[in-house]
Amino acid sequence: MQEQGDQVLEPESPTPVPEITPEPVVPSPLDSDAEEAPKPSRRLRKVLVWIVGLVILFAAGVLLSWMLQVRPQAAQIARQESEILSAQEQIELLNDEVQGLRPLSEQNSQLREELFSANAHLDLLNVLVDVTTAQLALVQEDDIAARAALSGTDVRLTALESTLEGADAVAVGEMGGRLQLVLEEVESDSFAARRDLEILANNLLALERVLFGE
Repeated sequence: MQEQGDQVLEPESPTPVPEITPEPVVPSPLDSDAEEAPKPSRRLRKVLVWIVGLVILFAAGVLLSWMLQVRPQAAQIARQESEILSAQEQIELLNDEVQGLRPLSEQNSQLREELFSANAHLDLLNVLVDVTTAQLALVQEDDIAARAALSGTDVRLTALESTLEGADAVAVGEMGGRLQLVLEEVESDSFAARRDLEILANNLLALERVLFGE
């Protein structure tokens, strides 16, 4: 009994705590998508920036072409049409004067010459309008409109040639040949057609200066 009373109680050993092994973290598919999402977004922004840049460049090119080619030629057409109206008014006035001065043969003859010259000038201006309109159509890459603008030009050149004499008539005949060349080039070679139309327009302007002092 004494031994039991003298027995030293040993402290109880702590209960062992089981080790917890951390489980490997498996990336969620949603997390992966969230990380990769910005990449296509950045590429899309770059593509949009390029598209906007190309659109701006194209618009700037169209505006520059309009300012350098379309606008001046449109103004030239308007100026030539104004000259045609002026010539037509002059012809009407001369016709009225001719009718009123029939008994006065000398003055009547002079008026007839002026009327003849005014008609020739009108034919030349009409040809110039045709050529300038065709130039404008080719700048806008409209072959059909260019051909339509030149549909009656050959007849006008023939009428103009019949009113002139000597070197002037020969020059107008050569213009008719160049016109036929342009009509052949309109659909097959737009650049060549534009070049020949420019030559034709310059020749017509030079002839106008010689004949009518314009």
